[in-house]
Amino acid sequence: MPHFLASSITLPALPFACGDFEFVYEAFDMRHKERSLILVRHRGQDFFLRKIKRASNMILKCEKSSHTQPTGVIKNALKVLLDYQSSILSHNLNNNSLRQNLQSPYVKTMDFFLDFAQPCLIEVGFGSGRHLLHLAQHNPMLTCIGIEIHTPSIEQILRQIQLLHLNNLFIIKGDARILLEIMPSHIAEGIYVHFPVPWNKKPHRRVFSHHFLHQALRVLKGHKMLHLRSDDETYIKDALHLALQQEHISLEVHKNIKDVVTSKYEARWEREHKDIYDIKIFSTQNSAQNHQNSTKIAQNMQKNFLFDKILRKNLDNYTNFPYKKIAKDWFLHIDNVYCAGDTYVLGLCLGDFNQPQNKFLQIGFCESQVAHYINGTPIPTLAAIKAHKHLMQILTQE
Repeated sequence: MPHFLASSITLPALPFACGDFEFVYEAFDMRHKERSLILVRHRGQDFFLRKIKRASNMILKCEKSSHTQPTGVIKNALKVLLDYQSSILSHNLNNNSLRQNLQSPYVKTMDFFLDFAQPCLIEVGFGSGRHLLHLAQHNPMLTCIGIEIHTPSIEQILRQIQLLHLNNLFIIKGDARILLEIMPSHIAEGIYVHFPVPWNKKPHRRVFSHHFLHQALRVLKGHKMLHLRSDDETYIKDALHLALQQEHISLEVHKNIKDVVTSKYEARWEREHKDIYDIKIFSTQNSAQNHQNSTKIAQNMQKNFLFDKILRKNLDNYTNFPYKKIAKDWFLHIDNVYCAGDTYVLGLCLGDFNQPQNKFLQIGFCESQVAHYINGTPIPTLAAIKAHKHLMQILTQE
């Protein structure tokens, strides 16, 4: 991630503006004063830079859990502050590549799909993007959705979308399990999971789980396909066991069948004579629910992230933090509290253990400030809603 290292770091008086960037405040960790967060605003979007004082130097870097901006935007923000330093030791802020500057209309947040009502194809973990690009090119009347957590893969495919003029392809950076939970029912013409990370030593981290399978079958139209393709026999056997627990499905299982697109990794495995396995799962239930009802449910879920009157004493009394609440089907972790005068920032992790969400909550005690999550509320899964309600109990208790 972009950063610079210096003997000491000097900041201009905040708030401070330069071009498209506004550096709003510096909030200090209430446990460790040598750590702080700097709020940066760029064209209406907020993100944090993290400053850390170490034994012999200081580092300023992107706080990766807060940003939705291209890497180039983060680098440009750091370059602004780089000009104020007199003791730089090292940095990785050289000229941005085209991909790092790319701000693409084809990148969407998960909130975009809360009221989504178009027939679609979904690929989970698209990697190099070859298969996803093929889907978009050969299904021009369908919206294709690719979801990935690997930033270089996202930057690479965005360039290809632009070159190929694929206006029917959207990209999301995030967790596919969360996306499927919030999407309307019976909307997908197909869902593809090709060569997911096996996680055989930590199967709880796999994307393909009972909950994922349940949600995928709900999102699929009746008799449409969920396609798992893998070179890992253990993964395939476990996935088949999960599938057989489902009601109202039909299955196809294949071994060493060529697909329409061969990824670079699959080509390597073929040269090594590794086996490739396919499971195709079809829901045999008809599409009973309609898109309108599903959309209303999702929109009502979003309204659960409301704020009551937060009491400042609950933040000043820092002895209660860091805080963890672990329930059967949700959790809340208040990792840290930061303070910048009358503004507090809570670093949070919440939701479901298998699909956690990292968020920052900003709480202001001036008349012009209101409590809000940086860059939007959490994705409204049931687990996240329960965690938010518990957080409000903590912050509003007398």
